[in-house]
Amino acid sequence: MKHDRILLDDRQAALVERLVQSGRFSSTADVIGYSLDLLEQREVEAAQFLADLEHEATRGLASGPAVAMESAEDLISAFRKRR
Repeated sequence: MKHDRILLDDRQAALVERLVQSGRFSSTADVIGYSLDLLEQREVEAAQFLADLEHEATRGLASGPAVAMESAEDLISAFRKRR
């Protein structure tokens, strides 16, 4: 296992200290490890979101030519008239 030094700002260091002192984590390394696991999870979720977005954009483009839509103002006006 490689050991690197990391620098935390005062806010980060206080958070780590508070989490260790609370007993939720047994060491600074545990806090950092958990944090990296969360970061990795968010990265996976972000990559999946982008892949889904690209897929849906491709589907939309493949569905045919674009057609004009009502403007937001027209939709709101029509909604208000129905009330």
